[in-house]
This record gives sequence, C-alpha cells and structure tokens, in this order.
Amino acid sequence: MPLTRIKGKPTGIKEITLETKDMIAMGFEAAADSDLPKGLSSKELLVLMDLNQWQELVQSIMSTGDSLNNANDIIIEGEVKNIKLPDDNPKGVSTIVCSKTEYYKEEKREKVEKEKPQREDEKHIEQEPKSKSKPKSNSRSVKQKNKDIAELHKKYNGVCQGCGQRCDKKVVTIKKKKGERVIACPDCSKKQKRPNFRANNNLVKWYSQTSNIDEEKARKELESFPTNYALVAFGSVTRVYWSWEKDGKIETLFVNHTGDIFNLRYEDGTQFLTHLDKPKFKRKNQGEFFIRGDAYQIVKTEEIPVEKIEVPERFLNSSPRREKIDEKINYYKQHKKFDRDVVVIKKGDKAKLADGYIRYVVIKELNLNKAKVVYVEKANS
Repeated sequence: MPLTRIKGKPTGIKEITLETKDMIAMGFEAAADSDLPKGLSSKELLVLMDLNQWQELVQSIMSTGDSLNNANDIIIEGEVKNIKLPDDNPKGVSTIVCSKTEYYKEEKREKVEKEKPQREDEKHIEQEPKSKSKPKSNSRSVKQKNKDIAELHKKYNGVCQGCGQRCDKKVVTIKKKKGERVIACPDCSKKQKRPNFRANNNLVKWYSQTSNIDEEKARKELESFPTNYALVAFGSVTRVYWSWEKDGKIETLFVNHTGDIFNLRYEDGTQFLTHLDKPKFKRKNQGEFFIRGDAYQIVKTEEIPVEKIEVPERFLNSSPRREKIDEKINYYKQHKKFDRDVVVIKKGDKAKLADGYIRYVVIKELNLNKAKVVYVEKANS
C-alpha cells in the first residue's frame, strides 16, 4: 500500500514491545481535512513509531511551546500494515507504521510556505556541478580543520574560552582571542549569552520521586546540570548535555534554546518523556500513584518472599528486552539494591504484581529469596 499522510492529534500513548523492539503505540484521531485512504476511519487509527521518532516528535512539539495535550497538528507519514499487536492493545484498528513525523503551529507553517521558494533556489544552487579538483581541496580543508579543533580541544580540556562551558569537540568552533586561536561553544560563537536553565514542575516532581530527594534539591540539580557538565550536541531546536560521571544518576539532559529542560535520561536508559503516558506509576499527590490509569496510594514498604508475588497474565505475555534485564542486573550487582522497588497490590495472602516486571524477572534470574516491595491500594477505596 502507498504511503499515507495524515494530520491530527493523539488520543492515547503507550510503550509496547514488538518482536523484542520497544515502540510507541499512539492512538490517533485524524483531522477532518486529512485525505484518508479508502476504508480507513478517522476514529480507528493506531500509529506505531520507534523511540527515536517519538523523541523527535515530542521535541518538535515542545519547541513550539505546545504540549501533547494540545498538539492538534501532528503530521504522520507511513504505511498502513496488518500487524499482530500484544494482547492488551486494541484489535481491529487500522495500524500505520510511521516513517516520518512533523509538527509546527499554523503561523510557523505559513512562514515555511513563504520561505519555500527561496529554499528551493538555494537547493538548486547547492546542486550545481562542481569541478573535480574542488572536493579534494575541500576534503583536505575539512580534515585540517578537524585536526585543528581536536588539538585545541585537547589543549583547553574542552572548555569554551568565552564562558567556561565544557564542550564536546563536535560542537566547538575556532575563534581568536587576544591574538590566539581558542575554542568557543555555539553560544559564544554566535556572540549570545547562554540561556537561563529552567525545569518544569512535572519534570522536577518526577526526578524527585525517582531519585528519592526533595523537590528543591531536584530542581537545583536539574538546573545546574548544564553548567556542570558537557554540551555534546547542538541542533536547530535542541541542545544536549551529558555527564561523564558514572556514579551520577542523570546521564543526559535535553534542553531547548530558550533554556527549558524538557527531558532527561538516566544511566539505565530510563527517560522522563517515555514515562509521561506509559502505564507505569507516577506521583500525583504525596503518596499517590497512577497504575494503568487508576489512582493508587502507598500503604507500606516491606521485604517479602519472592514466591509470594503473583504475576498477572499481561506481564507473562510480554517480552522484556535482554539489554534492559542486563542493565538491571548490573545495577543490582553494583549497588546491592534496585533503582526502584517492585509495586504490588495485596491479594489475600499473595502480593499481585502491579509494576516492575523487569525487576521481578531479574530477581528470579539472580535467585533472590526475598524482594523489597511497595504495597499500594486503590485511592479513596
């Protein structure tokens, strides 16, 4: 079937595993003006995309100041396919495997359309034939420039000589300062100030919860991270900061160019954005969690025999990725504990698993006799 291009908004988002690959399954409501292929209903669409495509889409949305809740102009391009989904996903819906995503507000779209002829002219100029000698000259020039950057980066230990920002050599440029060649970060290269970094409340609360620290300390750590660690990527809308310290919890921080911190990734691969709409638990009020859309509250935390944990069928039918299991094993061996406790619901004399299946698998693989669990119950029950 040919590629389909539709515009609309998400109606639900969750992470699923297909053939050992983690993907985002996004319920999608197509706009009335979308040109749907024959047989497709705007109320029955499911879009599958990999985590990189999801990350790029969310960054595009947030760079405009919008959020997933009001993103009504998402454009999806992909192929309609018949795919067997995991048991807890909707059946009988039309599934589009995404190959490309776009998002921008109406006013930005109008600007793009106005600039399109100019960009086409530039594209035409760039594609004009070049002499055979030029590429060789350019190649030598690029190699020499990269060599100079590498040498200066080593000389200055990766530190921008304008503002003191530590940088990867991929993002620095060579500038002159008092007659000497030095390295400069992208901000200093453009003669602009580094932005003031701000973390939104949802990110602060999530980081506070998953790190077991108070929110004031969580905010301070997040907002000071970029100045303490290295700028490793600088794109059109996003900059990325990375920590080289292996004993730290945060590995990577994602920021837009106005200074808004919108995502982070931990050493074990956990990311804030992929948890926003996953059926995992997250805190809303003190001691309150959501599990698969239902509100729960903490009852107690204790250590129980592993055989007391009862695993629901929906977990047994899933297939956690081997690398994720290995990450949890390595974490446990290094810290002698898990990054988070298994969440259970009391069921008679048993403890029904509610969240943390990968940790449960690791507990079984390590032949542990006991597991530390968090007991929860339905809120207002």
